[in-house]
Amino acid sequence: MADLLRTGLSGLQAFQRAIDTTSHNISNASTEGYSRQRVEVGTRPADPYGNGWVGNGASVQTIRRVYDDYVSQQTRTTSSGLERMDVFASNAERVNNMFGDTDAGLTASLQKFVDAFQGVANAPASIPARQVLLSEATALKDQLQYFDSRLNDMDAEVNANLKGEVSEINAIAQGIAKLNQDISTGMARSGGQPPNDLLDQRDKLLDQLAEKVSVSAVKQDGGQVNVFIGNGQPLVLGAVASELTTTQDNFDASRLSLGLKTQGGVVDITSNITGGKLGGVLDFRREMLDPAHNALGRFSVGLAETVNAQNAKGIDLSGVLGGDFFAVGDVEVLPNTLNAGTGTLAVTRANVGGLTEKDYTLELTGSGWTLRDARNGTTVPMTGTGTGADPFVADGMELVVGGTASVGDEFLVRPTRSAVADMSVLVTDPEKVAAAAPIRSAVNSANLGTGTISAGEVLDGTNAQLRSNVTIQFLTASTYSINGAGSYTYTAGSNIDVNGWRVQISGSPSVGDRFTVADNTSGTGDNRNALLLADALKKPILDGGTTSLNDGVSKFVSGIGVSTRQAQVSRDAQAAVHAENEATMDGISGVNLDEEAANLLKYQQAYQAAAQVIKIADTLFQTLLSATGR
Repeated sequence: MADLLRTGLSGLQAFQRAIDTTSHNISNASTEGYSRQRVEVGTRPADPYGNGWVGNGASVQTIRRVYDDYVSQQTRTTSSGLERMDVFASNAERVNNMFGDTDAGLTASLQKFVDAFQGVANAPASIPARQVLLSEATALKDQLQYFDSRLNDMDAEVNANLKGEVSEINAIAQGIAKLNQDISTGMARSGGQPPNDLLDQRDKLLDQLAEKVSVSAVKQDGGQVNVFIGNGQPLVLGAVASELTTTQDNFDASRLSLGLKTQGGVVDITSNITGGKLGGVLDFRREMLDPAHNALGRFSVGLAETVNAQNAKGIDLSGVLGGDFFAVGDVEVLPNTLNAGTGTLAVTRANVGGLTEKDYTLELTGSGWTLRDARNGTTVPMTGTGTGADPFVADGMELVVGGTASVGDEFLVRPTRSAVADMSVLVTDPEKVAAAAPIRSAVNSANLGTGTISAGEVLDGTNAQLRSNVTIQFLTASTYSINGAGSYTYTAGSNIDVNGWRVQISGSPSVGDRFTVADNTSGTGDNRNALLLADALKKPILDGGTTSLNDGVSKFVSGIGVSTRQAQVSRDAQAAVHAENEATMDGISGVNLDEEAANLLKYQQAYQAAAQVIKIADTLFQTLLSATGR
């Protein structure tokens, strides 16, 4: 009878644990991160008898957490990707809304400026029209600087976000390390049985960490996990948590980088961080914020170069040749704070058509100076030797090195970014707008032939003889002289270049016919240079002379719009994938109250049956005592 009692007691204890566990599941049905638990019951060792083995009931082998490591890791991966894309898309939307605004965006601001030039062309002697032009020029400059300021604000926000995320990641890492220690201790005390609630708490922290940065967890003996972030940087090893920190960038003190504290010092891991909010912030800065900053600067340089060049080819209301209309900031050169030598670097813009939207690093290697794309490290070809007489030439820049640099010394070159902040309108007097052309061509009234001459185009406004009088006289029907000198072959419509200007003569001139090009002394009503100024913004100047400023702005704004839309689509797609993974995980680990209620009823009945076995054992035992007591 003792065996029957022991068997009944084993069932009673097993089903008591099952009822306790089911109750625990029901109580935590709404607990975030809780995984349902299930009692694993096994048979106790049987006793041999001559005619077979007789069982001794059941025992609880373990209380198992219903959990799938693979699905969990998949869910963390999609969570990390979703957070990264959400941060990127939300920030991209802000940039897109700023530049794409129909009333105050970059395209609208440029068009108002072009329209103001057209207004001067329509009334070149009108002071109010000229004042409107200067007002629109100032408004365009202010708008560009507003955009630049907003991008700087976003850069500062990136720094603040990095600090906040790093602080939270460090707190989570400490929590995981502490739970690693508690889990290891708990398993040692229980003979290797898993402390399920602690495992859930640790997995919840891992899920939170995945929202910050891509994460992988590798299980170790004793129940602990090692946690790696980014591209394999160790964050938690057993019960020891490493610490992330933010450090000043070696080139730009206003920009923060990410570092991992080690025994040997802080290691920069900025380029190794992927996924999560942290990765999204860094990706936004690298893939959209920096290119937008540089594109805005390149446009400003192109605008100033174009307008200045054409304005210098005209004359103002006083008959004086025009000067620079805009001024922009210089190239930004930042030495690495770790440079060991005394090397210097001076960089100037040599060709606006060669400028790109990139930043560069110039490094002294064992084989000489090497120029690289700062974003991806690819080598950029250069010509020249880097001296003042023979500078390095690359991507529209001229670079001159000086001093004594050491191998490994670096310089960060930003060709266009600082152009906007120091931009200014140099023409403040409306009379100084060079709307007229400095030369005027004419056909001698006594000419007998049918020859005509173009109005004239200024090639070089700095030519000392630009405004000198020139007479072109035909010696024969096919030859002509210039100011009585030379004999030049005439081809109808071909260019005639003299003293920094160009004209074309067409038709059939007769012998002795004369054409003159003279100083435009009374050009107050002349609008030729104003028309050229308005038209200059439509001429290809960027990207090696293939893209106009107007097209460049359209390309820039539409590019941001396309990138933003792609980010939104990717975010929505990732959200759907993540929701599916979460649903799968909930189907595996989530608590189903209907199922738990059925289990509770089943275990209750089993418990009652086991109690009945004990009662029967007691009755039989009492019967035996009564029988033997007589």
